[in-house]
Amino acid sequence: MFELKPLSLPAVPAALARAEHYRLLNEPEEAESICIDILEVDPGNQQALIDLLLARPDQFDEGSPSMLKRAREVLPRLRREYDQAY
Repeated sequence: MFELKPLSLPAVPAALARAEHYRLLNEPEEAESICIDILEVDPGNQQALIDLLLARPDQFDEGSPSMLKRAREVLPRLRREYDQAY
């Protein structure tokens, strides 16, 4: 089995676009995975946190009761009060 390469900081903008694309295609698991990869190299990336927060509730219908808790875990990491309230 091969080892996946970590995401590089210059690749973050393209990865954000890909995460949004997968979320809009109703592929929240893929979007969540991309956001997590982004946050590993750029922990404070607000757009990745927002996309992650939006991807997790999209998985509620998958029957995962822990998804609400996991979505709420992202809220304190958002800097803007507006983003937290939205």
